[in-house]
Amino acid sequence: MNEIIKAIAFISWPVTDMERAVIYYKNLFDRNPLFQQSDWAEFEIQGQRLALHLEPDISNSPNNATRAVLFFMATSIESSIKNLQEKGICFDQPVQIFPYGKLIRFSDPDGNPLGLYEPPSKTDTPNAVLK
Repeated sequence: MNEIIKAIAFISWPVTDMERAVIYYKNLFDRNPLFQQSDWAEFEIQGQRLALHLEPDISNSPNNATRAVLFFMATSIESSIKNLQEKGICFDQPVQIFPYGKLIRFSDPDGNPLGLYEPPSKTDTPNAVLK
């Protein structure tokens, strides 16, 4: 890997019912989620994260918004975007900022959704606690 992409950060998996999905994946993996809230939960399996995200109406969501997304870890999301744009990769949306970090999505030539993720710094979320 290079400095633009450090590692696979997580795989984002859409679910229509978070409570049902968490119960299912707890049973499947035989472990509790690392983090859970009403619209997001994360499980860790051998160093990889599966992030469940709530999409109540998957069938009506435009532009692959509800498909599974492979997110790559970025040290600096802004720097990674700039470097990838120099390589011809297009980003159609701005960076989204959440308490759990920064995200941006893009697509491969076949339309498969990909993303970059930068975790929050300690100064961004000094009181952030993960379960």
